[in-house]
Amino acid sequence: MGATREIAAWVAGASLQAMPAEVVERARAGVIDTIGVILAGTVEPVTRIAAGLVAEEGGAPVAAQLGTTLRTTPESAALLNGISGHALDYDDVSASLTGHPSVVVVPAALAMAELTGSDGAAFLQGYVVGVEVMAKMGLAIGPAHYRAGWHATSTLGTVGAAAAASRVLGLDAVRTAHALAIAVSESSGSRRNFGTMTKPYHAGHAARCGVAAARLASRGMTGDLTAIEAPLGLFALLSYGEGRPEAIAPALGRPYDLASAGLSVKKYPCCFATHRAADAVLDLRAEHGLTDPDQVEAVRVTVAPGGVAPLIHDRPATGLEAKFSMQYVLAAALLDGRVGLDAFEDAAVRRPAAQALLPRVTVHEDPTIAAGANPIEEGHVDVEVRLRAGATLTRRVVHPRGSPRDPLRPADLAAKFLDCADAALEPEEAEAALTRLLAVEREPDVRGLVASLTPAVMVP
Repeated sequence: MGATREIAAWVAGASLQAMPAEVVERARAGVIDTIGVILAGTVEPVTRIAAGLVAEEGGAPVAAQLGTTLRTTPESAALLNGISGHALDYDDVSASLTGHPSVVVVPAALAMAELTGSDGAAFLQGYVVGVEVMAKMGLAIGPAHYRAGWHATSTLGTVGAAAAASRVLGLDAVRTAHALAIAVSESSGSRRNFGTMTKPYHAGHAARCGVAAARLASRGMTGDLTAIEAPLGLFALLSYGEGRPEAIAPALGRPYDLASAGLSVKKYPCCFATHRAADAVLDLRAEHGLTDPDQVEAVRVTVAPGGVAPLIHDRPATGLEAKFSMQYVLAAALLDGRVGLDAFEDAAVRRPAAQALLPRVTVHEDPTIAAGANPIEEGHVDVEVRLRAGATLTRRVVHPRGSPRDPLRPADLAAKFLDCADAALEPEEAEAALTRLLAVEREPDVRGLVASLTPAVMVP
């Protein structure tokens, strides 16, 4: 068999009961974090725009947009929850993927679980499968894919979502292979759209396409069963000679990527490429009492080559652009002593004090920093803060807070969920939902869990 069939055979045979306890535990945490950020994103303009279109189009009320009372088709629910979960750029990232796996896979697996009335174990099983396929594809496709401008969250996420949806549907290996092949032709996503509403649309689009691919395959639609590895296939088109599709299947579950390398849960709602520098600036600010930004003459950030590839907005004017600006994230850190959701409101970005700080922050690439294939998460980041009084403060960060080497504590994860859920649920509703999510694999029917994530009144 080739790669497409081998991946499909693994997906069809994967079982939650056979997965290590550590994988199940981390999967549960990934689901909690992702559903939290989905709830937070329900009030974002991009989510409202997409939800308005879905409501206008109508459709069978099968699956829910979390945080609202809107019910729609499985494909549209996956679309809206994917958009909502990525709208704030607060969702987890994978070093293996160079992208965001959970925000694509959770909506796809959840929509399928609602459609079929599956239990929590089947939902969680689909989630693990989808994340694993995305991560191992990310390792195999090579860094040229990202360098060329493709957004792996969307391109590889479409295939990962199809894998997750196929597993929840219980497709056999042949039908799963057809679903993966269909998903290959739906794969898309340009990094040029970072800092716009279209970036979160990428995640929703990938989730929706994966759900559609699995459902079409379940009805007998076919695709080329070598679509991933063949000439003219996905890797031939998008890996620029670096891809090794034959390496994907043998690596699946050996070990699971949730266990090693693991996911990074974001502490700040912005691009992960800024997080190490933000950690450094916040620590230096606290240690040296830098509460007045006029004390700072300049900030120099040194990264590995490619370490700021996603950060394409040096002088942002909107909150969306600011999420992809090293200059603004560090300006906000200096001004506010934290980097919270409110830092990325348009008015906050346009503060004269923030705009005045932007030119004082410079970023430099150092070719001597060894960072492997993913310089956004590997290697290290050095920050120098030069004060007007003459002193220079320095800090090196290797592992940002929330990364597998410095993970958020369970209490921090719960606090993040409750903070995010506040956008859509009453406090007691959020607490009850969190309690259920902490034992998600024991839910007898995912529809009951989803009901706990739906407010009594539609978000206006």
